Amino acid sequence: MNRTLILRFAFPITLIAFALFTKWWLVDVVDGTDGLMYGFPFIYRAPAFYTSMAEEYFMDALAADFIIYFGIVTGIIYSVNRWVSAITVKKGFSVVLFVIALLLIGFRTAFTLMPENRFSLTRDYDIVIRQTGIEFPGNDRDRSAFDDRHK
Repeated sequence: MNRTLILRFAFPITLIAFALFTKWWLVDVVDGTDGLMYGFPFIYRAPAFYTSMAEEYFMDALAADFIIYFGIVTGIIYSVNRWVSAITVKKGFSVVLFVIALLLIGFRTAFTLMPENRFSLTRDYDIVIRQTGIEFPGNDRDRSAFDDRHK
C-alpha cells in the first residue's frame, strides 16, 4: 500500500472512526463511585472524581487506542486494495474527508482542553465492570442502562 493512500484515505478515516465510534463501560470504582467510562479497547476517558462535569484522560490508553484504530483501518483498506479492487482517492474526496475529520476532532478537542479536565499517564484506581456497550451517533438506548440505575 502506498504512502498517499495512507495519508489521503486511511488517516482521515481513522480520525473519523476514532471520533464517532467507541465503547462505553458502566463501572464501579473500587473505594469510589460508579460512572461511565469510554474507550475501545482500553478506557481512555473517565469522569473526574474531584468535581462534576470534568473528565480525566489517560494518555497511554488514548495513544494505544488510536494506534489500534489506525491498524484496523489500514488493514481493511490494504485488504480491499489488494484482493477486492484497487482504491484510488481523488484529491477532492480526500479534502472532504480531512475537513470532516478535522471538524470532528476539533470539536472533541475543544471539550477535552477545558481547564477542569485532567490528563494522566495511566489510570491509578481499580474498577469493576458492570456493563458495556457501543457508542455511536444516534445510539441513545445504551445510555439508558446508566440512567435506569440512577433513578
